[in-house]
Amino acid sequence: MNQKNYMQMLELLLDNAHEGLVICDPEGKIIYFNRSYANIYNMTKERDFGKNIEEFFPNSRIRQAARTGDPEYGVINYWKGRKVVVNRIPIKEGDAVKYVVSQVLFRDVEDLRKMAEKMTSLQKKVESMGAELRSIFQAKYSIGDIVGDSALTRQLKKQAGKYASSSLPILILGESGTGKELFAQAIHRMSPRSEQAFLAINCAAIPKELMESELFGYESGAFTGATQKGKIGKFEIVEGGTLFLDEIGDMPLEMQAKLLRVLEEKQITRLGGSRNIPVEFSLIASTNRNIEDMVKRGAFRSDLFYRINVFVLKIPPLRDRREDIITIAQSIAASSLSDHGIADIRFSTEVASILLQSDWPGNVRELKNVINYAVHNLLPGESLIESRHLPPAFLVKREQLPGTQPTIPFKAGIENKEREIIAEALKSTQGNKVAAARLLGMARSVLYKKIKKYDLHQVGDHAGNVPYSEPSHEPLPHDASVPAPFKNTVEEKEREMIVQALTATAGNKMAAAKRLHMPRSVLYEKIKKYGIPG
Repeated sequence: MNQKNYMQMLELLLDNAHEGLVICDPEGKIIYFNRSYANIYNMTKERDFGKNIEEFFPNSRIRQAARTGDPEYGVINYWKGRKVVVNRIPIKEGDAVKYVVSQVLFRDVEDLRKMAEKMTSLQKKVESMGAELRSIFQAKYSIGDIVGDSALTRQLKKQAGKYASSSLPILILGESGTGKELFAQAIHRMSPRSEQAFLAINCAAIPKELMESELFGYESGAFTGATQKGKIGKFEIVEGGTLFLDEIGDMPLEMQAKLLRVLEEKQITRLGGSRNIPVEFSLIASTNRNIEDMVKRGAFRSDLFYRINVFVLKIPPLRDRREDIITIAQSIAASSLSDHGIADIRFSTEVASILLQSDWPGNVRELKNVINYAVHNLLPGESLIESRHLPPAFLVKREQLPGTQPTIPFKAGIENKEREIIAEALKSTQGNKVAAARLLGMARSVLYKKIKKYDLHQVGDHAGNVPYSEPSHEPLPHDASVPAPFKNTVEEKEREMIVQALTATAGNKMAAAKRLHMPRSVLYEKIKKYGIPG
């Protein structure tokens, strides 16, 4: 391109710029202005080229900018009562200023104000959309929603609370149905990120071909079938919050490498894009697989394993914390009450024994299925779940299990019997706690504690749970059926469970203690107390 064509092209570009431009020499002589500048100030090239800028703008600082060599940005000038925002930029050749370019950014400060208002409005919309997005991707469950009073469950809750305060990765291990996502949500709710998004992704449910676009997002036209506007990925959506990667053991090896890079560099690039986007989130991962064995076999990257294996939460299966089974079953039943219209649901001794004896390969998920079936299988007016209400397939499967009776936790069996006796007494006395305590041969203070422990406040109390203050000599209701004294009945249950355990283990006291989840010393004391032979 020759010089003439080059100059023509340059002038064409400058003339089509939106901003007004004027070029002056160090003394303020106008050498050039573009079409926008001419339109703003009603100037023509034929008439005004070669004139001094100060003829038009007496307060112009072109000469000062040329003298100091320092650029001036965002300066407000006054012209015919209007405020104009300009830049003044000296153009140097070596150390000497050859020209000064004055650039009109806004023809009126009012334009700047309108733009600022638009920016503020857009910012508010973005913040509103972000808040709406966070409300969609929110953790539903808190630590209080995790049901269970066993030592194992209490320890898990304590551990979860400790881990929540850190931003380091957490790995949750446990069989399917043990409540891994429940713990993940509870950890997020206890963390400093609780007001931000919680986003769960099941790595086993997303096809291998789509996983990268789901996590990283993509730009317009990144691949066949991509939307024209592109798509934001999950890494960006969860910014500042918690990403829960469920079943991370099912993540393809090539995606594991990309996830590791994101965790280490804290930035991503969308598919089809070239711009690095910073991301910040906390990671919780879970799996029901033996991930250490997968590392040994090369099925899971060791470097990613060590990166996510900082804090580990191992959730035991339901069969290893049988003390929680009845409590969880009662909680599940209570959540079904609103649908069924029953004030209180109880389990018969037989059903409680069945629930405690089952190994629950599907864990809490399977227990929930069984209890929901039973609740909705109750007839109008029924509130006691018996074995006939349980799913037939569950009962058949249980009968087909090989071997002798499964282990029955002693404490759980006795507590269930206590609850049943107290509920029977309260119903017999129409909720009269003073009378119920006399029926049971129990101090009122002890009864109140056990009513609170087993959540029996509304049992037999048709008028609501009103504290009772009548004298202890009040006669019992005429229709009260008098159960055996509380202590005798509980001791009968204790003896029955010990005899069953000894029978199942052919008199092996060590094995019986193990089946009952009871210290051997306690078992020996009770065998002696009840005069059990052997």
